[in-house]
Amino acid sequence: MTLAAQVQSYLDSRAARDAARQAERLERDAFILAQFPLLNTRLANLVSDAVGLHSRLAVTAVPMVEAVVGRSFATLPKNAVRVAASLGGAARTVTFTPRLEFREPGQFGAVDCTLDFSYRPRRSRADEIAVRLLAHGVQMTGTASAHLMFETATGPVELAPGLIESALAALLLR
Repeated sequence: MTLAAQVQSYLDSRAARDAARQAERLERDAFILAQFPLLNTRLANLVSDAVGLHSRLAVTAVPMVEAVVGRSFATLPKNAVRVAASLGGAARTVTFTPRLEFREPGQFGAVDCTLDFSYRPRRSRADEIAVRLLAHGVQMTGTASAHLMFETATGPVELAPGLIESALAALLLR
């Protein structure tokens, strides 16, 4: 076989590989576009369940749009979830903001947790959860089904209202 024939064979196999990768990427993007808003809504529901109802507590969703580079979609709508507590002096706010993140295998998003006040952790289980939430946030993971995962000392667990409640109690009830 001549080098010219080998070059064409090489180019054909490379084109087939690139087409397969592009198809996988488009399938992953379709999954992300479908699951990201569902997990965002799930997060808002978990936070609302953890907070409950009280006149000094408010949970709000703030619509945002994330600009996206390197994917088949240019923007991604999302909602930041804010918990505001008016318990004495100035209101304190804890904000959960989702974003795209592809750091770990199977991961497609993360939720950052930020505060608008200073926080000094104590030595309690609730404070340990709050510190982990502030440091690592929540991961959006999955390839066939999507999950909100929280990193504990013993490994990742599915995010639950109890974890959020513990963290918010440590952060806001001081």
